Amino acid sequence: MPVLVALSNLYVEILNDGKPLTPRLEEQLTKCDSDTQIVLDYSTESNFYFDSSKNIFKTIHEIVENAKIKPENVTLYTGNLVVYRAYSRFLTQFQGIKPFKKVEYKDFWLSQTVEMHKKYVETNTDSIKPKYYSSLNRACRPHREMTRQYLMYNDLLDKGICSFIWIGESADGISATNDYFHYVKENSKNFNTVFDNTYYDLITETNTGLESPDWFLDVFFTEKVWRSIYYKRPFLLIGNHRALYHLHDMGFKTFDGILFDESYDEESDHLTRIEKVLQENKRIIQTKSLEDLHTIANSKEMCEILEHNYKKINNIAKHNS
Repeated sequence: MPVLVALSNLYVEILNDGKPLTPRLEEQLTKCDSDTQIVLDYSTESNFYFDSSKNIFKTIHEIVENAKIKPENVTLYTGNLVVYRAYSRFLTQFQGIKPFKKVEYKDFWLSQTVEMHKKYVETNTDSIKPKYYSSLNRACRPHREMTRQYLMYNDLLDKGICSFIWIGESADGISATNDYFHYVKENSKNFNTVFDNTYYDLITETNTGLESPDWFLDVFFTEKVWRSIYYKRPFLLIGNHRALYHLHDMGFKTFDGILFDESYDEESDHLTRIEKVLQENKRIIQTKSLEDLHTIANSKEMCEILEHNYKKINNIAKHNS
């Protein structure tokens, strides 16, 4: 948890490194007087890792109160695109809490993806690829285990290239969680074959809403989504309600009617939405041949969308820098 202190201002970058976050934040804030202007940068996450209730706002408010910091002196940034609306709901849900000075979205993962990932260039553009999809999963979460179980019981695992690190299954032969990274690294040609040999990505994002309070609103994109866009890959998305809508709002295009039925994005029930994405993946595999996918993936319409998204993500990253 790096901390930058300048006179009466305190900037705290909250990074999840597997260690308890609450006591470390408490330690930093108790060093300040009540008039210190506090900026809490939690842009790497949305609503996880502070406590079992998954209520980041309540927890941080309690930490601030215990440190005798004035709420009106606190700015909170998170990676939740709709954090302002979520915070408004929180204040309605928990009457009597004095609001922070500012609660806003701040980009981390989009810019980080463009900065850290080398440009992927597909090496297998002419031949029919052997697999339909990739699905790369590291940390075990309920929706990822649901995905694994669904693919297994419907005999779809061998149709894609998958990793489920919590049970020791990896797409690149590395089973140790701490050594596994979902990006193309220098001298990682074996890992490149995940993308060379599949047509689209079945993304299981960090958050789906399953583990959040009912009142909480969340749209959180990590490198999982941005990598697909940066690598010019079509994708199905197991994520938050209306996640694709918010991608469109940012200027990105997706693949409804070209390859996928994306009506799942409007399904507000989290379990049903996850099921619909998995069913759509199954439908593609059962109704389209690899030759069909090859034609669609290399069509003018698809290539224009992928190129548009690639330019958009680079432009946003450049603007953010």
